[in-house]
Amino acid sequence: MPKSTIDTWKPDFFQQSPLFDAIQHVSIPFARMSQWPTLEQFSSELRKKGIRSHGSQPVHAVAQAAKPEKFDDLYESRIYLKGELQTRLENWHDFFNAMCWLQFPKTKAALNALHYECSRIRKAGTNRSSLENAITLFDECGAIIVADDEFMLDLIRKHHWKQLFFEHREKFCEHMQCYVFGHAMFEKAIKPYIGMTAHAVLIKQDSDFFQKGYLEQLAHVDSLVSAAWLNKEIETPVGLQPFPLLGMPGWWTGGQGEEFYSNEVYFRTRRRVSP
Repeated sequence: MPKSTIDTWKPDFFQQSPLFDAIQHVSIPFARMSQWPTLEQFSSELRKKGIRSHGSQPVHAVAQAAKPEKFDDLYESRIYLKGELQTRLENWHDFFNAMCWLQFPKTKAALNALHYECSRIRKAGTNRSSLENAITLFDECGAIIVADDEFMLDLIRKHHWKQLFFEHREKFCEHMQCYVFGHAMFEKAIKPYIGMTAHAVLIKQDSDFFQKGYLEQLAHVDSLVSAAWLNKEIETPVGLQPFPLLGMPGWWTGGQGEEFYSNEVYFRTRRRVSP
């Protein structure tokens, strides 16, 4: 992925935008640091939370290795088999990957387990499966949308963005929530730009869900989304819904009036599939 940021440490990064709300809590220990975290500091937080891979290995940060020469040394294999999370230091992309492990441990472990199993059974010389492509897309650019109103979720499926974000803004704020998941999206959020589009899992919940505290909501969606992946409810990239993140009320500081949502270059209509 092309570099989108200059990797300069900003310990208060999560205060600059609601885009970081989902990982704000786990980022607090790092916000006290005057310089980039070390591998041991990452590992310490992972140990405190008891983060484990689906292979039951405690996850801990290790330095990025040279090009792997055998299957067990591949990136996903090392996490699954040994709990070794290869992490580049002074690097936003890998920093946010670690934050996602801290905040969404069940989902991250599920994605890793699926990656490991797919690569284990893939025949040499063949391309990655549609499932692997979907996993990668969500891992990098994913978001989780929860609503207690199926009508609101249908507006996303139909790409009726002006109706969703502008005409039904009050209803949106009361009946829907977005949790950013993909670490590449967090990296982009350091310097947000029109065009930022996540690939979302849509979840219907009862209205009681929104009575939970925010951290309880995060834990609940972590369980739901990890189960959805492990149950193969999503098997191709088409199973994820494009979602223009900066349409979220309050997530773009440049103004969110009707004209903003009329920008069809960003708020694209749904393509018609030829019969």
